[in-house]
Amino acid sequence: MSKKRWFRLYIERWRDGTFGLTPNEIAAYITLLCELYDHDGILIRADLDLLARRCGMRPTSFRKAFETLTRRGKLTLDGDVITSKAVSEEIESRERLDGKSAENRQKLAEKRNTINEIKQRLPTDTESRIQNKDSSFLQPAGHSPAIQNFIKRREIARRRSV
Repeated sequence: MSKKRWFRLYIERWRDGTFGLTPNEIAAYITLLCELYDHDGILIRADLDLLARRCGMRPTSFRKAFETLTRRGKLTLDGDVITSKAVSEEIESRERLDGKSAENRQKLAEKRNTINEIKQRLPTDTESRIQNKDSSFLQPAGHSPAIQNFIKRREIARRRSV
């Protein structure tokens, strides 16, 4: 059984692909697609009578619908194995997307870990002020360089006198 319990349904492709099919053929087709997706794209030892019951159809009606679907290339019957090219392609596409998503999640986790490690190594703002004994955080922003130099010299003088 597949881990994925869903599949993408492109409305326009479905509408165009089922144009001209009878309601029985459409019912058989969607049920068989669901079965194929549920079994990773391959139905081995397919029992047509069981599939007919699954579709809620009489075996003769199901066989007629199934023959139409295989004749139109929607499904392939090889011995007792049923496959679908569209289902196989979609499963491959989904696996590629899952692989890319997993890679992206891994890269994002690595970046977050790196950032967290850097943050842990950096002192907090308060710690750095205490370590540097810098009172520049008390200085109002926007002073000219001359005033900033004056404040700095005054702070140095204050430290010496203490």
